[in-house]
Amino acid sequence: MAIKMAVCTLVSLFLIIETCWAFPNGGPIDACVKAQPNRPNHGGTEPQSPSTNPFIVEASSDYYRPGDKITVTIHGPKSAFKGFFFQGRDPKTQEWIGVFEKNPDVKSYSECSAATHTDNDPKETVTLLWHAPDAVGQVYFVGTVLQNYKTFWSDIVARVPQ
Repeated sequence: MAIKMAVCTLVSLFLIIETCWAFPNGGPIDACVKAQPNRPNHGGTEPQSPSTNPFIVEASSDYYRPGDKITVTIHGPKSAFKGFFFQGRDPKTQEWIGVFEKNPDVKSYSECSAATHTDNDPKETVTLLWHAPDAVGQVYFVGTVLQNYKTFWSDIVARVPQ
């Protein structure tokens, strides 16, 4: 119960702070826990149609063992993007699993296995590094890519090249 209360407090703080700054430093943690996870709340703007998504999101694997690291690459062959928010999830339970590694371009929310941008500069490619939990299983990566504040695609599932 204390953990849920702490998460709710963090969510509220991030929501207030990030709303004031219009998300230039990444998506807020509340994107993990709201009714439609991974979708930004940008003034009621709806995501673009999945059929118009110009971005490619690829994961190096969808299976893991303890100690494994999986890369998730986001790139736009036709256009740059300004932001992203992705989570690692168990396909059977939909629970968040694993942890994304932080770096100068990536902010990590370990409490909900999420990664987001650290600035709103145009990006052509971003590579995320996900660390597996101490188990064996499957994972999928789902999230949103933002071309700009009002143009974004949600519920993108990373594909694993065969």
